[in-house]
Amino acid sequence: MPVTAADVWIVVLNWNRCDDTLACVASLRDAKLDGARIVVVDNGSRDGSAATVAAQCPDVTVLPLARNEGYAGGNNAGIRHALAHGAGAVLLLNNDATVAPDFLEPLVWTLNGKGRVAAASSAILRHDRPELLDCAYLELYFGHGIVRRRGVNAMPGEGFDVVRTVDAGIGCSFLMSAEALRTVGLLDEAYFAYHEEVDWCFRARRAGYQVVYQPYSRVYHHGSRSTEPDEKPDSTLPRVDDGRPQLPNPIPLPWNPVRTYLGARNTVRFMRAHGTVLQQLYFVWSSAYALPLELLAVILDRESDYKIGAFGYLRALALLGEGQSTNGAGPARRGQSRYLRGLAALPRVPAAIRRAHRAGRTAQVVECLRGLWDGVLDRPLPLERLGLR
Repeated sequence: MPVTAADVWIVVLNWNRCDDTLACVASLRDAKLDGARIVVVDNGSRDGSAATVAAQCPDVTVLPLARNEGYAGGNNAGIRHALAHGAGAVLLLNNDATVAPDFLEPLVWTLNGKGRVAAASSAILRHDRPELLDCAYLELYFGHGIVRRRGVNAMPGEGFDVVRTVDAGIGCSFLMSAEALRTVGLLDEAYFAYHEEVDWCFRARRAGYQVVYQPYSRVYHHGSRSTEPDEKPDSTLPRVDDGRPQLPNPIPLPWNPVRTYLGARNTVRFMRAHGTVLQQLYFVWSSAYALPLELLAVILDRESDYKIGAFGYLRALALLGEGQSTNGAGPARRGQSRYLRGLAALPRVPAAIRRAHRAGRTAQVVECLRGLWDGVLDRPLPLERLGLR
């Protein structure tokens, strides 16, 4: 039986971000919901969020939890509530997002489309630059990080304005059919936060379902505000100009060590659950390749280049060489010798790493290593250390 908007329950998860949640709910009230209902799950907030949302939004169901159960556990509580009340589909919506007025209808169309569609995800746009995508969808590749984020900081028209079947949707705005939820199961709560939607999508596709990206559903995202720190540390090194063209008005990429830790730990869990032996070996190799390169990107202030795949070991070596004196050599001589100068500069890299570490700039790399190691040892989540409980 086709799903209608009136069959949809929208789950908004809140943790100590009452103002974000109220703004999210306000955007839903202004949207064309056609009978869809809203439930706000409060993940054990300490700021009185549950009472405030209940008082200011009497038409919204508020479901308070005793403690922070993470993205997976909190959303599962909302999903269970929705299914118990007859939901035909459940939409997971981040509380730090706002929606376009017509965002829901294209998702419902997609769920009712051809084939067995388990879920449909929206185009996630940047709240600060709404003409640009925050992310379109995820591509599974079983290497370091397990997924590639497609469409980051891209215009929708750059190949991301077409409905397509994808490996995984974005959990920021993700409509899941009740049939698929009953067949596939709920989110795996052992993930706590990050990559649980990748795991669910993998299980859904393995069960014969499709996951679909729907670009005509637009949602505007602030970006992981529940775990973001106050600010990123400043660079301690002057930026070396290697003569390459730079993007105009570059947009800073997120700085979030807590998210990095959780993501790294959960990649190990995902690989254990779903990776073949060859895929697991590739994951180990690609992580061993990527982490030293990311550390070089940190000390050379090229993290943005690294994140978009425009930074490799040869470029790092050239930048190390460009940072040395050219002694008046001409362009051809400089081009030929910068790699040699880079090799000569390698003994100074450990000192540069120590300076970056003292300045706090290596935090993401450190948390990635810690997350991978804790995942390998299957240690309990250090929620208190991460400030999540």
